[in-house]
Amino acid sequence: MTLDVPVADDATPEPNAPGARRRAIAEEQAHLDHIHDRVEQLRRTASARVTEAAADRSGSTFQARFERDVTAHHHATRQARYTFGDVESLAFGRLDLRDGDRMHVGRVSVVDDQGDVVLVDWRAPAAAAFYQATAARPDGVARRRTLVTRGRTVKDLDDEVLDPDAADALGLTAVTGQGALLAALSRARTGAMRDIVSTIQSDQDAIIRSPATGTLVVTGGPGTGKTVVALHRVAFLLYRDRDRFEGRGVLVIGPSDAFTEYTARVLPALGEDRAVQRPLAALAPKGTEVSGWDELEVARVKGDLAMIEVCQRALGAVLPPIPPDTRVSFEGTTVTVPPAEVERVRERQLGRVRADTNGASYHQRTEAADQALRSVLWKVWASAHRSSGGRVPDAREGSGFDAALDRSPQVRMLRRCYWPELSATGVLSELATGGVDLPALLGSIVPPEDVQRLVDAWAAATGWTIDDMGLLDELAALLGPSPGRGAKREAKDDGGLRVSSDAWNIEIEPVDVEADDYRDFAHVVVDEAQDLTPMQWRAVARRGPYASWTVVGDLAQRSRVADPATWEDIARLIGRREVAVRSLTVNYRTPAEIAEVAREVLIAAGHDPASAPQAVRGTGTSPALVTSEDLPGTVGALIEQLTATQDGTVAVIAPEDHLVSLRSAVATLPVEVAERVRVHEPRTVKGLEFDDVLVVAPEQIVGGSAVGTHQLYVAVTRATRSLHVVAGEGARFPGRERLTATERAVIGGGP
Repeated sequence: MTLDVPVADDATPEPNAPGARRRAIAEEQAHLDHIHDRVEQLRRTASARVTEAAADRSGSTFQARFERDVTAHHHATRQARYTFGDVESLAFGRLDLRDGDRMHVGRVSVVDDQGDVVLVDWRAPAAAAFYQATAARPDGVARRRTLVTRGRTVKDLDDEVLDPDAADALGLTAVTGQGALLAALSRARTGAMRDIVSTIQSDQDAIIRSPATGTLVVTGGPGTGKTVVALHRVAFLLYRDRDRFEGRGVLVIGPSDAFTEYTARVLPALGEDRAVQRPLAALAPKGTEVSGWDELEVARVKGDLAMIEVCQRALGAVLPPIPPDTRVSFEGTTVTVPPAEVERVRERQLGRVRADTNGASYHQRTEAADQALRSVLWKVWASAHRSSGGRVPDAREGSGFDAALDRSPQVRMLRRCYWPELSATGVLSELATGGVDLPALLGSIVPPEDVQRLVDAWAAATGWTIDDMGLLDELAALLGPSPGRGAKREAKDDGGLRVSSDAWNIEIEPVDVEADDYRDFAHVVVDEAQDLTPMQWRAVARRGPYASWTVVGDLAQRSRVADPATWEDIARLIGRREVAVRSLTVNYRTPAEIAEVAREVLIAAGHDPASAPQAVRGTGTSPALVTSEDLPGTVGALIEQLTATQDGTVAVIAPEDHLVSLRSAVATLPVEVAERVRVHEPRTVKGLEFDDVLVVAPEQIVGGSAVGTHQLYVAVTRATRSLHVVAGEGARFPGRERLTATERAVIGGGP
């Protein structure tokens, strides 16, 4: 069966013959128009049927209304499948097979109104050869064609003859153009990550199509495509097993808000919008403001697994003292309850509180704790009543004793002090603001010097940091949902399926994977994974206790000095014994000239230079060193020169102390220029890329912390086009020898 629409011109022109490329582009343009028109027709049809189903009130029986809602849900799903954001094109490649069939490959499978397959989804097994076939192993492919597009327009194409004998027999040659991969790499950036679906390389494709079992680590140096490969893997998994991964959800965790915003468009452009993308800070309890990082040694303390016991002890430490004079009166006998008796009961109940154990959280044990309190009050009263000659009922239940307790104002006050409602932020605030004696609480768990680090850090803090997030989540897990949160949430229209009848109501709706308290994702992706602390890993692991995992990172770009230090350690933290590590070794982002600078920084950071990824292209322009004592002024002048003749994005990467002055300098630039510039410190720039990068005060980046050289490595590997390093006179830093000293006045922005 032919997988494509027929093409009238069967004779392929000689390679590079006059008009050959023009005719080939026109042929592909006609087919691309046919695909887009068909997808728009399918989308409009689905939209109309959704509207019709929603307006249908003809059925009054349960069966009729059920069928109406099922139909509406079906067409709403189809409408979403055929609605794309700002994508390059629906089709991006074609395979001419040795048996004479031809197949176009794209973002979604499309069948025309004649029943012919005009486009095959890139995730389908039949499309795998588009990425995996080589001249050594053609996999039945005579010729592979990659389309270079802008929106719905075919701008160029690139042919590879993989099986010359088959190509000759079919009359196929190569109508070559600019290489599709290099064309994509050379394009100006827009501030948002693009998908690479049209230019996936074979090593990347093997990772994307790998089965979702256990923990897969995707590692590699800067620019190797780790993040975008992980996102394409999410799209592939949703395609291959939609019931599993869409039903229970996929969670993608990035290091920062900037990173999440940068990657947010990739999955929708691939036709997938059910994955939940969140920055690591968003795992803190709802409503908690989290920003910034602690110093390395403070982060090490907060991230250590010893803090599990600290959080457990903190619950008891923040509880109010038991009132000393609670009186209980029943059947003529009044007793004063010894607070020590109540304290012992409370301690026993607190000892049974567990995180991540069903029914064992603090708030889930509220009823059990209350019953234990009532039992001890009964015991104290019964002993006194018996001593006074009174008759004690055989059992508390049915005696009226509990009702007497509920009427007593003193007992109500006792119960509020004994087992009050708590919040994670409230508990940690008590520790941070001095409401709890930290040295006494932590003395046997944390070394004295680390206790002092915590005291000093919290005393100076103006809010919660990303390193507090792990503690907040641990406390939230210990506390469990607050009383009343278990009640059914008010129904809302989330596009799910709801069926009902006049007599009774049934709701069938998809799992709300967007809910803050959802904890059962089928797959979890963690990017920049080398930077998570053990306590942060516990927070992440709670979101997918039975999930498969894609862990993405590069140990050479670490921002921490503490464990975990290996991918096997990380797998154990998320509850997995085995881990498969797949490495990407080709740098698609960084030009070779900048890669040489990065290699010197990598060596200075103590890593094997052989681990540096191999750059696939050069620009012919050396990275530049500009020395100046007016760093903001020099940066502003450089930005104006760089943006005068070229499109694209510019990043200014500098130590935190310089950010305010540099942002002020950028704010004085023309609006159309300033909108293209982003100012970052090295930790917030991870995973991002820009056309032009200015690294400011590199010697201060290096000297700023124990991982300063790693941070400089991150900074110098963000550029896709040019790198300028702006430093003071005489500044020394790794990679300086690979830079070309340039006067600011003659720096150009030409290609």
